[in-house]
Amino acid sequence: MMKLHESKFDVVLADAIGPCGELLAELLKVPFVYTLRFTPGYTYEKYSGGLTFPPSYVPIVMSELSDQMTFMDRIKNIMYMLYFDFWFQTFDVKKWNQFYSEVLGRPTTIYETMGKADFWLIRTHWDLEFPRPLLPNFDFVGGLHCKPAKPLPKYTNCNYTNKKSNECNLCSWKLLIEYILEKCLTLIN
Repeated sequence: MMKLHESKFDVVLADAIGPCGELLAELLKVPFVYTLRFTPGYTYEKYSGGLTFPPSYVPIVMSELSDQMTFMDRIKNIMYMLYFDFWFQTFDVKKWNQFYSEVLGRPTTIYETMGKADFWLIRTHWDLEFPRPLLPNFDFVGGLHCKPAKPLPKYTNCNYTNKKSNECNLCSWKLLIEYILEKCLTLIN
């Protein structure tokens, strides 16, 4: 820990799936930023980040439900949400709460410590998500790391001169399909 203190980091960037990044940020007394795709049942986002996920119209991730849910689909979605809440509370949160309290030397919870994150970066594009209320410290960053694609050339030469060697250079789809059809016709005849 002394070596980390001496390094004087400006920020801690961590994934919410692997806990302890927020604990490290609190011990180093530096700002903390989460980067995550999602947590099962949106558990950490709900209880730590303060986001609301109304189960009546926001399907749980990996539930294969759409935003056009029937009444039974909505009941199923609520059951999924309750399952994940129960699972996290029963198997994960109790142990993490004890560990965090022990390390920090005061009673605390993992949700309280995670809730101190300054910013949450969601690694997906907002077009791919179901509409839901977001807080100002949540931002979609999916695709921001990608460079814009370069346009493909309109066409390049297709080499038909050496037909016996079946040689063809990169060419447009139209020329390529014409070449394949020509080859198929010659094989049939």
